[in-house]
Amino acid sequence: MSHAPHRTAPRPVVLAALSAALLLGSCGAPTGPAATTVPVTAAVPTPPEATAAPTRTDLRDTAPPAPLNAQALDKSTPLILVHGLGGFGRDEALGLRYWGGLNDVQQDLRGQGYAVYTASMGPVSSNWDRAAELYAQIKGGCVDYGAAHAATHGHARTDPAKCYPGFYPQWDAQHPVNLLGHSMGGQTARLLVKLLDDGDTANRASGGLFTGGRAGWVRSVMTVSTPNNGSPAADTLQDAVPLFKNLILAFAGSVGALDPQNFVYDFDLGQWGLSRAPGERFSTYQDRVMNSRIFTTRDQAAYDLSPDGAAALNAAAGRSRTTRYFSWETNATTSGLISGWQYPTPTMNAVLQPIAYPYAWPLKPGLGNITGRSPGGAVTYSSAWWANDGIVPNTSMNAPSGQGSAAYTGQATTPGGWYRLGRVSGYDHIDITGNLSFRDVKTFYRNQAAFLASVK
Repeated sequence: MSHAPHRTAPRPVVLAALSAALLLGSCGAPTGPAATTVPVTAAVPTPPEATAAPTRTDLRDTAPPAPLNAQALDKSTPLILVHGLGGFGRDEALGLRYWGGLNDVQQDLRGQGYAVYTASMGPVSSNWDRAAELYAQIKGGCVDYGAAHAATHGHARTDPAKCYPGFYPQWDAQHPVNLLGHSMGGQTARLLVKLLDDGDTANRASGGLFTGGRAGWVRSVMTVSTPNNGSPAADTLQDAVPLFKNLILAFAGSVGALDPQNFVYDFDLGQWGLSRAPGERFSTYQDRVMNSRIFTTRDQAAYDLSPDGAAALNAAAGRSRTTRYFSWETNATTSGLISGWQYPTPTMNAVLQPIAYPYAWPLKPGLGNITGRSPGGAVTYSSAWWANDGIVPNTSMNAPSGQGSAAYTGQATTPGGWYRLGRVSGYDHIDITGNLSFRDVKTFYRNQAAFLASVK
């Protein structure tokens, strides 16, 4: 088999990526082909070669290698859940939970004795803006995006609607938190740690988060399915952003909204002057968002999720001296026995499969056989990028390129270290949140909460 190199994902891949990305996470969560009003893609072809038998991880096996004494765990350190692109808060989406779908992960963990909070940031905002919002939600107070940042990108420095009592007002180095981010949420968490530690030179005069000097405020960051090195599925995301309004309306239908025009969903873009007016039709609200100047800047999620945007974030965020990092991969592809291309497993969500499928020449490759370079040239794609979860290559879910990591096998961990916890096979990018396929993932998050509580 042969295929031609290319610089961008094929158009069917882009459309499918959007239907997934803009509905749940990092690229995000699909509603399924029947739910959308936009033709997403043609049927995925049958693999032209034999493939390895797919595997599925038992979520009970996602506990740390060393047995834990549950009675000895210190469960007092708050665990903050940080959603990905297209995500939503607990008071949105008609009761559907980003974390758990029909099962409420936050409440389940609280029932286990953990102090758990669910953050809600701008679903299409940049990691910078999301980090500022996450800081205000945890500590309490009104969000401040930084005067220099706001001036550079052309939005307001504050948003009066984003003032919070704080999940944990006593938050400091003596009272740290753990951050668990799915998809883009892992990027947001990492940038927040950087700003806490070192602040930002250009915005230091704004005070608050941007002064730094808060090393040790985050004990650990855990990333799940996070594109720490970006995803080729986001390479041309910005070209197709106008489809967003149709896809979100499709999501409204998928969760049972009787009237999509009244769908409870907030883009949280008040800093861009894009708050929803009382009684405003949802389609009108979306049109204003999609036609706004946010999508002509790099201060938004589409750029941050691309390999070029992720490379810029990685260079800026670096690695904290006081925080430990842990990562999980999710995978829903299996290898072709002749080509080595990665094909979607039968259980992968139908809307994600066209993104993952390795198309043969003369079609442009999908994630499963991606080649060429990212548009900005930061990444050259090789076979190492082929295995994926329908949105994000597995190689991207580990530590940022060039920063080093180690497989976690039960060893003592050190601040500043990055530890790969393993791969959850048979779970696509959305399955691991418990959404849309409605798999029960409570065991997975119980294991992660216990692990983070054990890390000292």
